[in-house]
Parts: sequence; C-alpha cells; structure tokens
Amino acid sequence: MTLERRTKHRRIKKREKLTNALLFKISIWAISIVVIASVITFQVAYDDARQRVIGLLEQDLAPALERNEAFFDHVEENGDILAQQFLSNYKLMRNESRPIEQFNDWYEATSPGVLRLKPSFDRGVIAGGKYFQHLSAFLGKRDVALDDELKTRVIAAQYTLNELGPAWQNEVSNSHFSMPENILLMYSTESPWGLLADKDLVMTDYSVVRSTLQVNNPERKPNWTGLYYDISADVLTITYQKPVDLAGKHLANASFDVVLSSLVSDLTKKKRPNAEHVVLNNNGDLIAASNVTQDAIIARSTLTSETYNEPLYQRLSQLVVDRGFSDTPTILSGEVEGQLLFVNKLPGPGWWHITTYPLAEVRNQAIVLPLQLVGAGVGLVILILLMSYWLIQREVSRPLQEVAKVASLMGQRNYREAQTHKTTKIKARGEVKQALKAFQTMASRFITAQDELEREVESRTAELAEANRKLDALAHMDGLTGLFNRRAFDRDLNAAISSGKPYHLMIADIDEFKAYNDNYGHEAGDSAIKQIAECLRSNTPLKVYRYGGEELAMIVPSAYDLESKLNELRDKVIELNIPHHYTNTDRSCLSLSMGAAPIQRDDDNRSAIRRADKQLYAAKRAGKNCVVTA
Repeated sequence: MTLERRTKHRRIKKREKLTNALLFKISIWAISIVVIASVITFQVAYDDARQRVIGLLEQDLAPALERNEAFFDHVEENGDILAQQFLSNYKLMRNESRPIEQFNDWYEATSPGVLRLKPSFDRGVIAGGKYFQHLSAFLGKRDVALDDELKTRVIAAQYTLNELGPAWQNEVSNSHFSMPENILLMYSTESPWGLLADKDLVMTDYSVVRSTLQVNNPERKPNWTGLYYDISADVLTITYQKPVDLAGKHLANASFDVVLSSLVSDLTKKKRPNAEHVVLNNNGDLIAASNVTQDAIIARSTLTSETYNEPLYQRLSQLVVDRGFSDTPTILSGEVEGQLLFVNKLPGPGWWHITTYPLAEVRNQAIVLPLQLVGAGVGLVILILLMSYWLIQREVSRPLQEVAKVASLMGQRNYREAQTHKTTKIKARGEVKQALKAFQTMASRFITAQDELEREVESRTAELAEANRKLDALAHMDGLTGLFNRRAFDRDLNAAISSGKPYHLMIADIDEFKAYNDNYGHEAGDSAIKQIAECLRSNTPLKVYRYGGEELAMIVPSAYDLESKLNELRDKVIELNIPHHYTNTDRSCLSLSMGAAPIQRDDDNRSAIRRADKQLYAAKRAGKNCVVTA
C-alpha cells in the first residue's frame, strides 16, 4: 500500500509539474506577444494621435487666419473700386469748368501756401447739389502750381470719397486719397484729419506716401505700409495704397487706414492655455503677441530684437530674418527647443503669424490613446491567462486526477472498480478521455476475457446485420433527399397492387422547377428538393418516394382523408417559402402540384402510374399548386 501511495503521489506531482509548465509557457508566449504588439501598436497609434493633435491645433488657428486673409483681400478689392471710381469721375470732370469753380468756393487758405476743405464739409453741408459730410482735405506746401487740372483732380477725389466712403466706414478707420503734390483728402467719421494736419507737413517726406511715387515704385504695385502710430487717432495703423496713374502720370493713391487693435486681438487670442501667438514683420520686428500688451507695442510702434529681450521672441525673430519662410503654411519641431511652431504668411502686409505650442503637451495628448490601447491589450492578456488557468484546471488537471485514480485502481488489480469508476462530473476530452476509456477497457478485459470474446462475436454479428440493413437501405434510398428511391417505389407499388387492399397512388411535381434550376443553379435546385423532401417526410408517417428528378410519390391507404391530407402537405411546402422569382405563376416561391388516383385490383405498375399522372397533369392545367384526385 505504501508503494502504491508513493506511485500515486509521484503521478500527481508529475501532473502538477506538467500543468504548471504549461501555464508558464503560455504566460511567456502571451507576454512576448503583448510586448511586441504593444510596441507596434504604441508606435503606430502614437504617430496617428500626434498628427491628430497637430491637426486640431491647425484647426484652432484656421478661423482667425482665414478671417484676416479675407479681410485684407476685401480691403484690396475695395481699393480697386475706389481707384476705378476716381478715374471715372476725373475723366468726366477734367474738361468741365464747374469743378474749378467748386474748388475755388469750397477750399480756403488757412496759412501761406496751405489750403483746407472748409469745416462745414466735415459737419455736413449741401453743396453743388450734393450732401457732404465727414470730409476733410489738406493741401500742403508744394513745388508745383495749383493749376486747374490739380483742382479738378481734388474735386474728383472729394466726390469719390463722398460716394464710397460711407460704405466702408465700419470696415476701415478711414478712406482717403493722397496725391504726390502733398495733398490728402479723407473720409473719416472719427477725426477731420485735413483740418488738424500741421501746416508745415510734407507727406512725401514720409515712407507712407513716398513709397507710392513713381521713382520709388516703378512697377506701380499696390502696397501695405508698415505699422505706424497715428497720433491724431491715437491708434496703431497700417495703410493700404493703390497708385492711380493715367497716361503715365501719377494722379493719386486710393488708400485705406486699418486700425490694428481688432486684427491683433483676433490673431493673438489664445485658443489653448499653453499656446503663444506672435506676429512679426519681415525684419523680425514684433507687431503683436499674446504675451505682450498693445500699450507696450504702441510705446515704440514695433518692438525689435534690440528693444525686446525676451528669449522666445528673440529666437523667432532670428528665424524670420535668417530662414526666409515660404508663403505656404509650415510646421517646425526642431527650430525652438521644446516648441512646435506653426508658421503662416498673412497676405496684405506680408506679416508672419507664428504659433508656438509645447512639444511636451503634444506628446502628453498624443500618448493617451496608445496607452489606452496598450492597457487594453495587457488587460486582455491577463484575462486570457486567467481563462487559460481555469480551462487547464477544468480540462487538464481534474481529468488527469481521474486518470491517476483509475491507473491506481488498475495497479491494485481492482479491475471491477476501475471499470465502473464514474467520471461524469469532469469534462474529460480528447486524449485524456481516450486514456480513461483505455484504462476502463483494460479493466473490463482483465475481468473476463471470455465474456469479452463473446461480446465481440455478438458485436460483430450485430455489426454485420446492421451493415446488411444499411446496404439494403442504401439500395432503396435516394442519395440526395434520403427518401425512398424508384426501386423501393416499384417494389412497394407492386406489393400494394398484389395485396388487394384499397390504396391511392399520389404523384407530385415541383412547379416551374426547370426555371428555378436555370436561374438559381443546380446547387440551389438540389437544396430546394431536399427541403421539400424533408417537409413531406416530417409531416406524414407514410413512405415518401423520389419518383424522378423533381417528382415525388406516395402510396396512401384509402382509410386516409386523401384530399385533405394532400392539401395539408401542399400548404406545408408553401410555408417553406423557398423564393422563386422566375415563375410564371402569381407566387414567388416553389410549390407542388399533386395528382392522385385509386389503385385497382387488375392494375400493373405502369397503369397505376399512368392514372395518377393524368391527375397530376390536370393539377398543372388547373394553375399548379393544387391537388386533383380521381
């Protein structure tokens, strides 16, 4: 007994080592796979997530950039309109005397060599049949004579501003015409600049008007001035100017002043707490920034690398000067340490809008999804390992314990108990199940070899009988449907005739089956025949025969309510609802036509079949899907 217990103990220990080793190997493989998958998933997901974060940052910037681009484009379009209207008015007036008379009446000398539009034109006045308001003009000292042509040009500009200026008063701070003869006419609802300008002002001495002169702008291109502080309006301003020439002569500049405050607030408004927005000109000077107040910029008009010693600005300013960005949007990640840069060119003034965003924030946002995916993968592996442990315990450990018990009983020569040992409470499968059965079979053989031999002979005899039965069945069964075949039909019909008992022979045909085969294919046709065959077989205790390809038959005792039973079977076939959309009938599914006739005493097989066939043809002629009995 001690030896047997040791043997049993060794077997259990071996089994425990086997399952532990199996779990260990599964764990190693699972961990290896999840590590590799996690690395790949993390890399792919991180790259995708990083691009998604960058895309969201670009979406944050897009509205403000698009609004400002549209605004600058709109101002330039309005400049074209203002220039064209001035030229039209000038051409109409230059051969008339009335503009000269109006000039002499509307303009007055305020100091030697200086003329201004009378103040009433700013307050509001009717003159020349027109109502003028918010207009002022300054005609400073000049080197050329104030001739009739120049007077006409001034009046043409005044009429043009009076016509168009009110339309744009909410879009720009003012509309004006400047002329190379030190003349400026302005429409402004805020300030009568022409009445306030210094009498000694020479506008061509300053870059705004000087940049439009033919000598400085031979290509005659419109331009946006640099940022400057408008003392009279107390605001930072930029000016758009479009030179207007006629026959090679510089007549005027159609111009607008744009207040910077609304543009700056839109361009530097933070959408995200850690983002910084900077606007620089081509010289790297600071126009605006989200971390600099407008008052600080107004104090110097612009901040330069010499006057503003802030590390981020210094680096960005140097980039603009040295790198020379393209006009297309650019994203940079290595130019400023720890920062992602979004560089966009602003049309119009040609400024650079640069947004900086910490790369650490991009990484932090982009890493969330990969970590979630990796965490889900690790959780899944843990779940799989737990499931594996449970399955091994149920499918391997416990069945092996039962094998060990049976083996121990065999070792004790307790064959009868080994043979009758119950294993129903365990889930023994595969090789374990086969081992248990093998031990029990061995026990059974050891109990009585003779009984086993007799059972073997009996089993062989039974198997031979069963084989003979199956051979007989195969000889009389249809291979496709499992119904009785034509050979069985002929045999049973002949027996029914010979018996002298009253029977009816029913022959059925599947309606429009050729069209079904032609359109759905023979494989679908075989499937349909099998379904209908099973339907008939399962709904009647009588034998059902496959008489031909799609023809079925039954030999029905006359005691049955024939017509009722056949109609019931026909309805069951309809209930199968096997689709048939190529039938000429009003149904869209397969159906049966049935014909039945009594079997007479003096019949042979052929005559009985002919009589039933006649009723089947009658059913077909009656519209199909019906039963006709003699």
